[in-house]
Amino acid sequence: MEKRSNHWGDIGKWIEKVIDSCETYQQTFTVYKLIRNFDKQLLINNPDKYWNSHLYDVVYPLENKLKLKRQSFIK
Repeated sequence: MEKRSNHWGDIGKWIEKVIDSCETYQQTFTVYKLIRNFDKQLLINNPDKYWNSHLYDVVYPLENKLKLKRQSFIK
């Protein structure tokens, strides 16, 4: 079994892969919860970096990618 990284950048990339793998609109709700939990953990573990970089460089791009995925199911 492969060792998983706990680095926020690796987790962000993993969440992107999860978003890409969604096949139904309902699956996007679970991914939204995953992003919310990741966001909370970033804030708890790195409060000094959260407002300056993590929110804008990691969380918002994930939310936007999820939004685009949801729109693709609607059309």
